[in-house]
Amino acid sequence: MASLTKRMYERDYSLFLRAEAIEALKTTRGQQRRQISTFIDLLGTNPNMIGDYPEMDDNGRRLEIKVIGRFAITFWTDHAAKEIKVLDIRPADQA
Repeated sequence: MASLTKRMYERDYSLFLRAEAIEALKTTRGQQRRQISTFIDLLGTNPNMIGDYPEMDDNGRRLEIKVIGRFAITFWTDHAAKEIKVLDIRPADQA
C-alpha cells in the first residue's frame, strides 16, 4: 500500500491524501485544480460528505466517488479514527 501524506486541519478529523492522489492533482491545471482542491478542503470540514456514487473495496469498505469536471476523486471516512482518506484522483472515464 502506498504511503499517505497527512494534512492536518484545526478540526476533529485529519485529512490524508495518498501520494498518488497528490501526484495526480499536480497534473491538473487552472480551474480544474481549484475545483478539486476546494472539494478536498470541504471534505476536511464535512466528514459526512458523500460522493456521486459509492463503490465497495476488497475489504467491504464503502468508498465514495465524487466526479468533478473530468476527474473522479475516491475517498472514504474512517469515523473511528476521525480520518478522511483521499485514495485516488483519476480521469472520470477511468474510474
